[in-house]
Amino acid sequence: MSDQSVMEKALQLAAAARQIQISQAEEVSTFATTTKIDQLHERLGRLRIVLEAARRLNAHGASIDLQKTENGLSIFRQRAAGGVPSDSALNGAIAKVTRVGEDIGARLAETWHAWCTERLAELRRDRLVMLEGAEATTAGAGMKDLEKLRAGEPRAAAITQFLAVHGSLREQLDAAPDPDPKLLDLLQRLTVGTTLDKLTVDDLRLLSERGLARTVQVRRRVT
Repeated sequence: MSDQSVMEKALQLAAAARQIQISQAEEVSTFATTTKIDQLHERLGRLRIVLEAARRLNAHGASIDLQKTENGLSIFRQRAAGGVPSDSALNGAIAKVTRVGEDIGARLAETWHAWCTERLAELRRDRLVMLEGAEATTAGAGMKDLEKLRAGEPRAAAITQFLAVHGSLREQLDAAPDPDPKLLDLLQRLTVGTTLDKLTVDDLRLLSERGLARTVQVRRRVT
């Protein structure tokens, strides 16, 4: 084999090796970029869920400021419109979206609890004792649902459910009569704690008439 042939073969091998290196580097770079894009997509998904809930809550009387977030997302869309963002742009976007999502999430949770508390305060809970049978059962379940939703994560679906249950329960309680002062006094005494000798025949009759006798548990105190 001539020196020329050896040189040509060596150059061909070198070119092939270089192409393999470039291809591998491109694969690594592409994988890294794809991974970061997936990570950003996941963070944006979380942010979208939080923003959806915040917007829903704002539509019903809350005041969570979302202007800066909306502007930031708009700027990122413009920068990404020309193609795949640079590595530094992706890193910055992931960090910012994560930070913004956590910030809004914290404000949303705080606002949600306060918002729910205000709505619960609108309900005439004192009238619950005036409901009987199925109405009493439904109202009691509704109150438990509202308390559970207040303690849970503020999501758009949870807000919709809270509003539906709250509206139905409020209508039910607004239509109920004001509680009997004697009944309220009796229930207060039972809540604090009392003994049978301090309960009158009228007290027992009142509990029976209101269908509350089954809610009172009697225990013997050993002294």
